[in-house]
Amino acid sequence: MEETKTSIIKIQKAVEDDQKQLQQLIPGLPDEISMECLVRVPYQFHSNMKSVCHTWQHLISHPSFYQQRLKSGTSEHLVCLVQPLPPINDSTTTTTTEYDDNPLDSNSSNNNKTTKNEDKQKQQQPIHSPPQYALSIYNATHNIWQRTSPTEGSGIPMFCQCLALPSSGKLLLLGGWDPITLEPVPHVFILDFIGTTGATCNWRRGAPMSVPRSFFACAVIGSSKVCVAGGHDSQKNALRSAEIYDVETDQWKMLPHMIEERDECHGLTWEGDSKFWVVSGYGTESQGQFRSDAEFYDLYTGYWSKVDGVWPFSSASPRGTPTAVCVNRDKHQSLWLLRGNQQQQQQSREVVKVSDTIRLEIVGSIPLPNCITGTTPCVTTFDCVGQEGGNHKNKHRLFVMSGGGGRGSSTLACGECDGEGAFISDGYSNDGTIKWNHIHTPGEFSGFPYSASSLII
Repeated sequence: MEETKTSIIKIQKAVEDDQKQLQQLIPGLPDEISMECLVRVPYQFHSNMKSVCHTWQHLISHPSFYQQRLKSGTSEHLVCLVQPLPPINDSTTTTTTEYDDNPLDSNSSNNNKTTKNEDKQKQQQPIHSPPQYALSIYNATHNIWQRTSPTEGSGIPMFCQCLALPSSGKLLLLGGWDPITLEPVPHVFILDFIGTTGATCNWRRGAPMSVPRSFFACAVIGSSKVCVAGGHDSQKNALRSAEIYDVETDQWKMLPHMIEERDECHGLTWEGDSKFWVVSGYGTESQGQFRSDAEFYDLYTGYWSKVDGVWPFSSASPRGTPTAVCVNRDKHQSLWLLRGNQQQQQQSREVVKVSDTIRLEIVGSIPLPNCITGTTPCVTTFDCVGQEGGNHKNKHRLFVMSGGGGRGSSTLACGECDGEGAFISDGYSNDGTIKWNHIHTPGEFSGFPYSASSLII
């Protein structure tokens, strides 16, 4: 009898031990050690990891896992760009466009130096067909280019806005033109880099904007809200309307109209601030004459306010060459204006005092790489993290890319890129100018990016 009881106790203990091991992230290891191992796995393998077990799937689909990657210095920088697909020279070709289910999955990884000819054919469009657009993703940490697109509908709209929500690992594509009708659309596409299941990249349609619009201002405010304002309608009339989108509830809400009509305006927000800025733009009757002022909407007060003297370039769009990059520097809100080589003589602006506590510092004439000759390069910024450290002298890095140009420019380090290539800033030279590192860009990714954003995964 005693032997039977002892056997039962042993069996029960063995079962309990087995259950504990099944609940552990990696059987036989403390969860703290297991987490240190898992956060070091590159993002391109995360979809495979989710197939291991339910515990791993839940863990790797939760934002806290990526917050831990950020703390441990193992996060990866992703630059997302809306680009046209390259045309096929043979107009009789009927090849359709195909995309990776998961653009950064290890099974579909497309190393930027070893692209196969058959892969190029899959990512091209007939030369006489309506233009088609896709989302290109450059992994700056592992130097990999990939491409993806929503599977439903007519694909990515022309001139849509690309906007990242870093805290939730989501990317939004907003508005733009229908590539066939060339009419503004209210579409919203959401790409979830974190909440994917299996090997499928999680695209979904969001609730449409209340107003179809293109060339409008937009920016993320807080952790899950997006503000949009201005742009133009189907009759090319400049808009004053504005609205706010809650990504978590998938709902839009109209905001009070802006003080002025603003087409081709640029949206800005600063981390920790409740204000949505709309810079410059022009009215219906003054197309191409860009305003020098800006407006901001305060989510706390519910009012728009105008600030004069923010935009110094009456003939240049804030969405174009002087692409505005907002950063927090020395506890002040700063606007960096990047000018092409032909415009390097512009001087830095004075600090614009918005209130006793807010100063908008305009930092002008940051030189671009010499071989960027296009008038409208696309620019985005991201913070240095991980191995670069929080004490990195240049906390903000810039990604710059322009389409056009020819192959094998002698000014490029690789001598193999189509177009003018892409560059990432890497600190400063002794004379105070930015040092630029060239990024090899495969031919199918050399098209001009209409919009760009970045996030850390």
